[in-house]
Amino acid sequence: MKLSKILKVIGILVAIAGLFAAAYFAVKKIMDRQEPEYFDDNDFFECDNDLEIIEVADDAPAEEAPAEEAHAPKKKKAAKKAE
Repeated sequence: MKLSKILKVIGILVAIAGLFAAAYFAVKKIMDRQEPEYFDDNDFFECDNDLEIIEVADDAPAEEAPAEEAHAPKKKKAAKKAE
């Protein structure tokens, strides 16, 4: 046998092994169970989970009226032409 024929046979065997490996990994990826990955929020944020409660008085005046007047269009007077 010549060296070129030996290299061709080895190349064919490597190609067949590659096809089997690709098929194996494809089937393994498709058939593998997909388990959800859960994260703990404390791993990402440094937090004591202590909430500060702030009480707000209900007597706050409503400031909606001035805001509506500010958006009203203003009328402009027409300039008189001098003759």
